[in-house]
Amino acid sequence: MHAYCLFCETQSCGQIATIIKKDFGFQCIYPQIVQRKWIKGKPTEEMHDWLPGYLFLYTEQPLLMLPKVTGIIRCLGNGELTGGDREFARMIQQRDGIMGNVSLIQEGSRCSIKDTAWLELQGEVIKMDRERKRCCIQFMFDHTVRMVWVGYEIVDLK
Repeated sequence: MHAYCLFCETQSCGQIATIIKKDFGFQCIYPQIVQRKWIKGKPTEEMHDWLPGYLFLYTEQPLLMLPKVTGIIRCLGNGELTGGDREFARMIQQRDGIMGNVSLIQEGSRCSIKDTAWLELQGEVIKMDRERKRCCIQFMFDHTVRMVWVGYEIVDLK
């Protein structure tokens, strides 16, 4: 499996992914995240673009040329993703592009990540909002430190 990350015009990732799937037959995912919000004291979960402008393309054979679709600005890196970026793309593919709640382990007053996908990315909990049951996870992608707020669930050590 070969993975590529395309930087696209914001707000057009869904349309571009649909065109690539239909016209070229490649698997194409734009990551979305389930964010927990509180409206009038009640928790709700909404889908939002996780990395606006980023689209992940997966192929069986290496691409000699990127698909020509209006809205694609460039391919990140030198083409095919490698190292930690490839692992990140693999995690997104395994989850069909949907990043849900993360599993945490309570260790005294601190929490650590139990979710193996986040551990592979060396994700680290840096802040927590215990009232709203959200945490901020820091990780590396495209040689840049990224942070994202996600819902969490505390699980037993078992």
